[in-house]
Amino acid sequence: MVFEQIIAIIVFVLVLVFIWGIFKKLFKLLFYAGIIIFLLLMANTYFIYQDFKDLRENFGVLEKKVILKDDDEVLTGLVLNEDTKLMTNKQLNDYSLFLKDNNYEEILGNSYKLMVFDVDIISNIHDEIEMDGRIIPQNQAITILKSKNTDAEEKAELFSTILADQILSSRNPLFFFSEFKNGNIMIYPETALFKTVRFIPLSFIKDVGEKIFDKTKEKAQTFVVEE
Repeated sequence: MVFEQIIAIIVFVLVLVFIWGIFKKLFKLLFYAGIIIFLLLMANTYFIYQDFKDLRENFGVLEKKVILKDDDEVLTGLVLNEDTKLMTNKQLNDYSLFLKDNNYEEILGNSYKLMVFDVDIISNIHDEIEMDGRIIPQNQAITILKSKNTDAEEKAELFSTILADQILSSRNPLFFFSEFKNGNIMIYPETALFKTVRFIPLSFIKDVGEKIFDKTKEKAQTFVVEE
């Protein structure tokens, strides 16, 4: 009887030692994993901050190419710099070919950023589109922009109006990021801030849009004014 109790105690102690060994290794593994995750989060936060700082300082002043597409066809495009320029028909045709191959680098060229907007984004605009003193419904705006018979400058002016008054508007700073998450806006190169936006609630970035896009909105407006 005593011998059996001794055996039971020994087995119990061995089991405790075994379990403690497992927990010790598991705790050590979790500890190191926690450190790695923490360092990765800190590094990601640093890159996001640097990206935000870069965008705030340069997004509104450096050259950007902004195009509106329907599938792989570029409908109209603007080059936003010191003065806003309309893309030529040759550029639009070339960029359509590049879009088919997802060759965004060729479209970007020496520009700071490339922004590609899907024409379907206009269907999600809630406010009325006002241009030259007239109200244009969303479905009519899409028809005008898709039409082969619409003058290139009229397309560009309409797109500039929508861009400045609706998409980059401070009245709804979350609209841009909402449509970005929905796939109606593509940014190239897609840096740390934009990659993170895909995975976080929109409420976290309410003030970001206003700080980044104000100057870009002004550049888009200049094309309408010049007209």
